Amino acid sequence: MPENLRGNPAFERESIVTQHGIFALLVGTLTSQIQVKYQSLKGSPFDSHDVIMSVFLASLFIYATASVAEEMLRARESTYYTLVGNLRLFASALAAILLLVILAPVLGCIISVIWSCLFMRVAYESSRELSDILSQLTNKLLDMFTRLIARVKEEPNQPRV
Repeated sequence: MPENLRGNPAFERESIVTQHGIFALLVGTLTSQIQVKYQSLKGSPFDSHDVIMSVFLASLFIYATASVAEEMLRARESTYYTLVGNLRLFASALAAILLLVILAPVLGCIISVIWSCLFMRVAYESSRELSDILSQLTNKLLDMFTRLIARVKEEPNQPRV
């Protein structure tokens, strides 16, 4: 594990399990509140907030996919699981905020502005990490092609059959 992540408790296994539990509790509570709110109304949140609910479902899918990918990368002892972990954290926060927007639009909008600022900060930090990954990949590809060209030049011309 890289040195800069050893002190970060957000990426320890126990913390991740706790984060999943908190997210499940939060989404369960908010969906129950939405159910109570729409109990007396004829419509559903899918009728009145169709875009929000569609984005909510997409963020849930991203959360679930990122959770699985994070565990797979962690099992391979890859350092890239932090990128996927950040994606998981922000997808779960987005899902909770979208449910909050349905319940309390003003509070949901205020929290979504704060979430957007945090997202931009982490996206910037992740972009630097992604550029490092791409730089390493480019260097390895150039090295591989250089060795391949050198090997082709060393071999005598063989007649083709």
